[in-house]
Amino acid sequence: MEDTQKPTQISIFNIIAVICSATFAIYSTQVVSAISRAVKSLSKPAPNPKVIALKQKIAELKRELHGISPTGEFARYFKKDREMNKATEELTKLEAENSSETARNLKIDTVVRVLMQFSALALLRYVSGITAYCIPDTIFWPFNILVRFPAVFGNDTCPTEFAEVSGFALAFLMIHLFNLIWKTCRSCSSATTTTTSEDDKKTN
Repeated sequence: MEDTQKPTQISIFNIIAVICSATFAIYSTQVVSAISRAVKSLSKPAPNPKVIALKQKIAELKRELHGISPTGEFARYFKKDREMNKATEELTKLEAENSSETARNLKIDTVVRVLMQFSALALLRYVSGITAYCIPDTIFWPFNILVRFPAVFGNDTCPTEFAEVSGFALAFLMIHLFNLIWKTCRSCSSATTTTTSEDDKKTN
């Protein structure tokens, strides 16, 4: 019995799913990093009031030390310096106790990365049945599988002598094309601005 995948109907939701899937495939690193930063900022624990107080105390002691002459007021300077060293040691101990924040951030990065990868795979599986166009199968032969990716086999959307162009492949190509045009326009604009500035300098 032949196992064929039924074509997925085109809808606004499916178009959004295709665009999201292609966007994540291109910018997966940036997307995961942005989500990780957002989760970290939302789940960031409140600062330890003792740490804040010690930092303020150390800053105040440093200001006082700058106003004291080590030679003229040696006893007072030595007393303040010893007090500041004690506060610094206490601050170091407190910060060492709160070093679990690094481990927490690492856990957040790992969980977000795993969840996003699973979500991307599920979305990719969903959009694999969405066909954008049918083209003669001789145009890209023997690489027809590339234009119907992520579907491995055809889904009977197109006639036998045609190959499917998946919505994912089309969105992937369009996003890359848009980026290329955008970068070209920006580089041309920057070159024009630089040329104009140089001409103004020569005129002046």
